[in-house]
Amino acid sequence: MKLRTILTSAALSVSLALSAGAASAHGKGMMTMPSNGQTVGADTKVMHLMFTDPMQITTVTMAAPDGKTYKINGPAANQAVKTWEGKLPKLAPGNYKVDWRGMSPDGHPMNGSFAFKVGK
Repeated sequence: MKLRTILTSAALSVSLALSAGAASAHGKGMMTMPSNGQTVGADTKVMHLMFTDPMQITTVTMAAPDGKTYKINGPAANQAVKTWEGKLPKLAPGNYKVDWRGMSPDGHPMNGSFAFKVGK
């Protein structure tokens, strides 16, 4: 094996190990409802952020197809929850994007986003 190949492989291994460690230190996973890319009906009233470890959600916003941005209200930011439920405004057909921010159990800031579609 050439020295360059060995060094490249070693650097990649270290990079992957560091990435995996950082991810596990901030919680093990999450799911959303609606799920990313899901099509839902206009009668959908709530959304959920579901975590394997309790998370303090500080803000959730939703961009609507008409260009408006809505703040989605749910449990207070000082509550760590595994399932966060937010009340949605009346939904019109189109694409929506949800952005959230919070704090992991180990105190690190976390954020994420997902998108869903409302069918006609």
